[in-house]
Amino acid sequence: MKRYSVEAFGAVADGKTLCTQAVQKAVDFCHENGGGIVEFGVGRYVLSTVFLKNNVHIYLSEGAEILGSLSFYDYAQQEQIDYPIYQDASHTYFDLSMFVGRNCENVSITGKGRIDMRSVWDEDGVRGEAIKHRGPKCIALKECKNVEISGLEIVNVTDLAVYFAGCENVDIYNLTLKVYIDGISPDNSKNVRIHDCDVETGDDGIVFKSSYTLNRLDICKDIHVWDCKIKSRCNALKFGTETNGGFENILIENVEIKDTRITGISIESVDGAVIDGVTIRNVKMQNVNAPIFVHVGKRMRGPSGRAIGKIKNITLENITAAGPYEEYEIMPWNYFSYKANDTRQNPKVFGVAESFDGTKEAEDWQMTSNICGLQESPLENITLRNVHLKLDGGVQEYNRNVPEDAQDYPEVYVYGRILPAKGIYFRHIDGLILENVTVDTYRPDAREDFVFDDVRK
Repeated sequence: MKRYSVEAFGAVADGKTLCTQAVQKAVDFCHENGGGIVEFGVGRYVLSTVFLKNNVHIYLSEGAEILGSLSFYDYAQQEQIDYPIYQDASHTYFDLSMFVGRNCENVSITGKGRIDMRSVWDEDGVRGEAIKHRGPKCIALKECKNVEISGLEIVNVTDLAVYFAGCENVDIYNLTLKVYIDGISPDNSKNVRIHDCDVETGDDGIVFKSSYTLNRLDICKDIHVWDCKIKSRCNALKFGTETNGGFENILIENVEIKDTRITGISIESVDGAVIDGVTIRNVKMQNVNAPIFVHVGKRMRGPSGRAIGKIKNITLENITAAGPYEEYEIMPWNYFSYKANDTRQNPKVFGVAESFDGTKEAEDWQMTSNICGLQESPLENITLRNVHLKLDGGVQEYNRNVPEDAQDYPEVYVYGRILPAKGIYFRHIDGLILENVTVDTYRPDAREDFVFDDVRK
């Protein structure tokens, strides 16, 4: 495979000179001449937005570092959208990123180097309130095939770090991420493999989406995640909240989760998605507020006329959670958190959030795991096997009545942050199997281990 040095096209590795035009020339030349490798040698290269082309492979040599431009305005503007936008703005726009791929085939970003986006935010708020001052993504791919992203350290990204929608045959491995927003985000993508990644995020860690960003309903399918470590200010492994289409045949295994503020495993359908066939096994959690959240909701942010979603055929196997539940260092989780130098998280101080018990601030924000369908859309065929939770506990007074209506935005506290079970609250399920599932607490807790409400075997 032919190799092209970015320096041969005018890039200067001095950590000061903006190299975007030179790198784009290298990519275009490589593509026009049948493809090959565009290589960054040892040094520091300042970059804004580069558009990938078919058969072009970006390679960062050991000792190569790409630095995001310190000017938000050096990046490409976000594109104009001429179809309905139902999803969050972060999942709508692709161009305002460092590496952008649209309808590309046989592309990769690999090597042994480092990408530092340098914490560049939209300080002026030109992207609008909906996107909350977020800056450029690092890697954004739309409807690409045969993709590899591997070997890199990626840090200080102020929007989604690795986001790909409508892509097929994607391999992501050996990445180390320390970023402010979501880490690795497959959206309506198929035949995806994610493994041997170390992900620390201010938002969600590895998060699966099925949004309307392709201007159609689609599905996440045939995805395998294994041998990853995740630390998250929000949710470590998550399905949602963008859930218009669906999710099928997803296996996640051998994952370590620690120091996570909200939920370790979160499976949500709130916009009509059908989630069918998810197995999550061999997961070890430490210092995670609520280990498990499975939820059907009816936010229904999407095309009109959609039926309420369904979740079925879910297996959670060989799952452990334990403390100690203690303060930890973590990435800020948005622009305002960053500006406040908010890098310490006490698991017992959640912050400001609405909850059904009327609380906005609380000094003991532990939350109850819950696995709940709706009366009109019960969960189907849910299996928990070899699940052992050792939780903080300490609750002596609590409300035994759980409301039927949930908040629109799905987090584990949608029905109230403290539920009448200290382990897991189950509701509206057709087909629940529990095998060797145990709960213990560090502090005495007056609640039952489990509560079952409208649950059938």
